[in-house]
Amino acid sequence: MALSLLPLLLSGCASLNRHHQALLVLGDLSAGSETSRLKRRTEPPRREGLHYEHQGRAYQADLYHPPTLNRGSLILVHGFTEQGRRDARLVALARTLGRVGFRVMVPELDGLRDYSISTREVTAIVDAIRYATREGAETPSQTAIAAVSFAVGPTLIAAMDEAVAHRVSFVVAVGGYYDMTDMLRYVTTGEDRGGIGRAAPPPQREARWAVLLSQLHWLRDEQDRTLLESIARRRLADPDASVADDVRRLGPSGRALYALVTNQQPDRVEALIGKLPPALVNELEALDPSQRSLDRLQARLVLIHGPQDRVIPISHSRRLRDALPAGQARLFETEALKHVAVSPGWRDGWALWRAVEHVLALGERQQQGLKPHGSPP
Repeated sequence: MALSLLPLLLSGCASLNRHHQALLVLGDLSAGSETSRLKRRTEPPRREGLHYEHQGRAYQADLYHPPTLNRGSLILVHGFTEQGRRDARLVALARTLGRVGFRVMVPELDGLRDYSISTREVTAIVDAIRYATREGAETPSQTAIAAVSFAVGPTLIAAMDEAVAHRVSFVVAVGGYYDMTDMLRYVTTGEDRGGIGRAAPPPQREARWAVLLSQLHWLRDEQDRTLLESIARRRLADPDASVADDVRRLGPSGRALYALVTNQQPDRVEALIGKLPPALVNELEALDPSQRSLDRLQARLVLIHGPQDRVIPISHSRRLRDALPAGQARLFETEALKHVAVSPGWRDGWALWRAVEHVLALGERQQQGLKPHGSPP
């Protein structure tokens, strides 16, 4: 009888330890570069710079080796940041994850670093998955992936790629989008058509200019690119800055993109997208998870989103969860998030703690070679 209870007791101890570690993770993230209980109790991971290639495509990445590998591999995809893989917040997160047993790979993604996101990032994430799961190496045969905000779309599409879908155990998506058209509609007009319409929290004024910067590389006219970049950066620095002179000098493609970004009428969004350069329209469609068959996703999906998100509404994570088979995706709605940053005061920290605990549990199963709960058969 005593022997038969042993596995249950050990399982209970592991669960209690994981609950405690989730609290330590949240405390460490809150502490930033300051000391924390997790920092005092654990050794930091060792960072190694990587250079790797696939079919002539060259990449750089950082690999964080944990003191003890007990949760497997995780690829951390950065969002829009000019610092790329060395963004201080990203480095802090990678170190925190390393302290609790993940081997963390942070690839440098040029399009997310210079605001020129495209399907090139999908290819880069697929190649990172290939590297992290390469056969014959010490790394496990599967990896998890975590992404935030506008990086969630490319990450999901990469995780569905038939060459690597079976190598991804779970995906963590924080504040991500599902429908590209509805995301653009909300950012520019404030209507959340996939959710609660005009009753959604008002979008951040800066978001439209970030979207503009992310699509400039598709314009063939160099003057249009220069003018629109100047407009976007001036409006980011000062929302009321005068840009009328630059707008008058725009060519047809530049005017079409500017018209979309500054439009405030929800019903015009589809028509304005249709007037964009064909290459840009094709890219928007290619980066739209709602336009793809999600049955190619073999990984478990962990969605974390704030109900008051003013960049990408929570309706996107809800729709993404509902688009997958029951049990494959789990959504944690937490007021502790202000888009992808933890809000002051840790309001509703309970939900965020449950999300972290769930990720730690999935990591344990990955390292043990077990199938994550809720994965497709």
